Amino acid sequence: MLKLLTILFLLCAAVTNGQESLLVLQQAVDSALLNNPDLNQAKALLSQKENEWRTLTGIEAPEISYFEEGINSRAAKPFEERRWTISQSVDFPLTTIYRIKGVKQEAKALSFRVRALEKEIESQVKSRYIEVLYALHLQALGKQQRELADELYNAAYTRFETGMGNGMELLNAELQVAEAQNVLSESSRLLHQARYSLFYLMGLEIAEINYQIQFSDTLSSKVVEIKQIQALAVLQEQPLYVAALYDYQASQNKLKEAKSNILPDISFNLYKQNYGDGFSFNGFEVGLSIPIWLPFEQKGKIRMAEARQTEVEWQQKSIELDMKQQIEHAWHSYESSKQIIDRYNESMSAKSQKLQQLSLKAYQLGEIDLLNLINAQQTYLINQKRYLSSLRDYYLQLAQLEKFLDQELVY
Repeated sequence: MLKLLTILFLLCAAVTNGQESLLVLQQAVDSALLNNPDLNQAKALLSQKENEWRTLTGIEAPEISYFEEGINSRAAKPFEERRWTISQSVDFPLTTIYRIKGVKQEAKALSFRVRALEKEIESQVKSRYIEVLYALHLQALGKQQRELADELYNAAYTRFETGMGNGMELLNAELQVAEAQNVLSESSRLLHQARYSLFYLMGLEIAEINYQIQFSDTLSSKVVEIKQIQALAVLQEQPLYVAALYDYQASQNKLKEAKSNILPDISFNLYKQNYGDGFSFNGFEVGLSIPIWLPFEQKGKIRMAEARQTEVEWQQKSIELDMKQQIEHAWHSYESSKQIIDRYNESMSAKSQKLQQLSLKAYQLGEIDLLNLINAQQTYLINQKRYLSSLRDYYLQLAQLEKFLDQELVY
């Protein structure tokens, strides 16, 4: 509770103090683990499943009854027998054992699914935070594109006024300004979409969401220096995979429970009897239920349990294949993005910026036409966008790999 109040205090500080509040990545993750609606629903379901076994002990509520026999008000002895009875029925013990084992294994499976959901939400929060930063940087690039478009328009207008240019060049420059404005509008849309997606994962109330919430401009990461096979080697340690194993064990016990239903249930009756001189006699009765309807009822339960076991086996195979696919995709995308980022930092950034600056001067001097200047600007902007996109993918794949490597890679 203290952690929750601390996080909410940080988020609402901007409103109460009239200042901007900074939401760092770890605060977003902590808020999601406390307040995410889907996660809290899963935890509530887990609590239900963990207590379900108490309702499946096979022990029915005892029944107390009163009995009179041979009643005749005209006879000297007005009744033949009076009896107080306590009745209790229970399932066959072996059936109860299998049933409870199955439910407890289902609870364990669900607990690992909750853990998997926690890791998934951590990854999603980091991914949404990365998307917010990407949109912010894209917005900054859009402003830079607008500035370049304004420079291009001013240069084209100057050439038009001095007679060195023509109306087509000026019209083309106006279109470049309009396109830059479109890029700004699109980046603003992406920013709002990423913000509210992040706030939903964090479980923020509507009143807590405001435009004063700011985001850390940079992220730190650990370089993953592991082989692909090492990433795949942790497959059997994944919570979803372990959950499937417990589901399979639960299905085995459910099948055993269904088969054990052919064994008779047991009932007990205890009597306190009165034959006319007080309740001085005792009696008892033990009964066994005979499963004469086995071909109809119990056989159907056995077939259902066998089908459930087959379903869980294929579910386990599906989880295994899906995880392998996700790990391989995240690994290869991470490697590709890292190569693009390194290549950009080593040479492309400086060269494209220099080309753009030289082209503007050359156009102003009449050494090149407008199309060459636009091409140089587009080359610069495309390189910038590809760099931002690769940086975004780089961090996104690290956030994805976190789920499988069980270590913090983005912070």
